[in-house]
Amino acid sequence: MVRHYSSAGTPGSYEPASVSGKGTKGGRVPHRCPPGFQGRYTVVSGDTMYFIAQRFGVSLDALIAANGQIANPNLIFPGDVLCVPGVPSKGRHPKYCPPGFQGRYTVAPGDTMYFIAQRFGVSLDALIAANPQITDPNLIFPGDVLCVPGAAPPCRHPEHCPRGFKDRYTVVAGDTMFKIAQRYGVSVDALIAANPQITDPAVLFPCDVLCVPGAAPPCRHPEHCPQGFKDRYTVVAGDTMFKIAQRYGVSVDALVAANPQITDPAVLFPCDVLCVPGARPGRVPTSCPPGFKGRYTVREGDSMFKIAQRFGVTLDALIAANPHITNPKVIIPGDVLCVPGTGLHAEEEE
Repeated sequence: MVRHYSSAGTPGSYEPASVSGKGTKGGRVPHRCPPGFQGRYTVVSGDTMYFIAQRFGVSLDALIAANGQIANPNLIFPGDVLCVPGVPSKGRHPKYCPPGFQGRYTVAPGDTMYFIAQRFGVSLDALIAANPQITDPNLIFPGDVLCVPGAAPPCRHPEHCPRGFKDRYTVVAGDTMFKIAQRYGVSVDALIAANPQITDPAVLFPCDVLCVPGAAPPCRHPEHCPQGFKDRYTVVAGDTMFKIAQRYGVSVDALVAANPQITDPAVLFPCDVLCVPGARPGRVPTSCPPGFKGRYTVREGDSMFKIAQRFGVTLDALIAANPHITNPKVIIPGDVLCVPGTGLHAEEEE
């Protein structure tokens, strides 16, 4: 029976050791797997060695060592077949837990020290200090047992809130000053200044209570938009110049230049109105190299790396086939790329 696991929304396939895996046509397949291996896994788009190791609860080094057919572990392609080594024999256990600890926690797949600390409302430093058996806090494995130290300090409350404050907010796990400021449309500096009871703004605990200062300045509107502009956009919480430029397929510089009413492009407030300039025309190659596979039109969110992965070609080959892209780190929707003729599972797009 084949079991399925999710990677970037796409199922990969996993075959237990008792099943002989043939792999996808064109992928690299191991000649044999080491003794005691769990099974064979077929790589899908978006996979990395790191995430596959995390999914199966094995170390990255062990996964790399079990797959000598993968010459460069940083480059795996859809259709490659990997041997999944056996799970570590048993987790690491503390000899004892410090006084006043909350309890013991058994690590599950996907856990990190940071997320466990957040879950129990303790600081990351306190969790690490309580578990010296974990020699590298960046590497924990399913089955490891952790001591959870005592709960975070008592909730901090303001003595009073400044005149004209908007709200009182109770912190929840995962909050930061930045996220809360974004949610309410106020500056981080204003939020920090309104809460002197928080001595270190980088450290918040669930149940801390914050004063939310008054609303941000009035919405800023352009006097007029430049000729050939595409749209007017109203900023919402969480927006940045970069995100808006990406959404419309224009450069950040062009978006900033079209909006002189925004004196600091790093600071946007909900309800600001921006002029969106016309998109830059895509760059088209004069010709493609012999034996090329197809032409691909860049879409929002694409990068050279992602496109190379999608078509199963190397990043170097894709860059070399497209000299009209002078800076491979900057591609825009509408650019047309030549896809070279080597690689796996091309999705040609003329």
